[in-house]
Amino acid sequence: MTTISEDSIKIALKDSDYPQVLRMTENGTLNEAAILTPAYSRAIDDVLAEEAAIPAACTSLTVCIIRTTKLIEDIITREDLDEETKKLGVLHMQRRIRNFALHLLPLDFSSTIDLAVKKVEMKSLVEEPRPVRPLRRKAATIERTRTTPCKRCGGYGHHWKKCPDYVCCICDELGPDHLSVHCPQLEGKIVLQEFREEEKFFEALLDWEHNHRALKDLELRNPPELSPVPETPSMHSPTPTPALNSNRETA
Repeated sequence: MTTISEDSIKIALKDSDYPQVLRMTENGTLNEAAILTPAYSRAIDDVLAEEAAIPAACTSLTVCIIRTTKLIEDIITREDLDEETKKLGVLHMQRRIRNFALHLLPLDFSSTIDLAVKKVEMKSLVEEPRPVRPLRRKAATIERTRTTPCKRCGGYGHHWKKCPDYVCCICDELGPDHLSVHCPQLEGKIVLQEFREEEKFFEALLDWEHNHRALKDLELRNPPELSPVPETPSMHSPTPTPALNSNRETA
């Protein structure tokens, strides 16, 4: 804690910077009033147009920012506009202020950005990666599994996506980590579209497995009829004697 000793130099209020702060505050109030008054504002633009380009441009941008903040206040206090229109108007004015402020940056500001980028990259190389703590299951999820039955087996205490009684409908593999649509016996064939939302994917998986089992049962109940296979002639069957040769022998 910083303390003031008795031997410290005492500065009178009149000798400090306080009078200057008061003058700056008064000047700021007068400047704001002049900028926001239309007649004075147009005269300020005419005066700045005759001054040197670089300092006059910076001053002009500052004046435009002050005017835009007043426009934001006017939009918010208007009663003939709905909330959505007011919101769009405020966002538009905020973008205008950002554009004005960007023009106030020095021309060599890009070098400052380059130094900042290098500093961040060096810091990321020096810092060690922090260990990521695994997420814990929320108590609400645990309570829900205790009261909601599993959609696969009808049991409690687990979610249907992690049902221990899950059986692959392709190869009868047991376990929730072996999904039917990813079964090796499909040989990479895509039978179900992937979804970004995990809940929709597992719901579609349930429907596909149900349809697959129904089609499999239908094929077992109604096996396809086998077409008759024509008999192939034997390789050692006797060759019939032409009738013409037998007639010649008789003659």
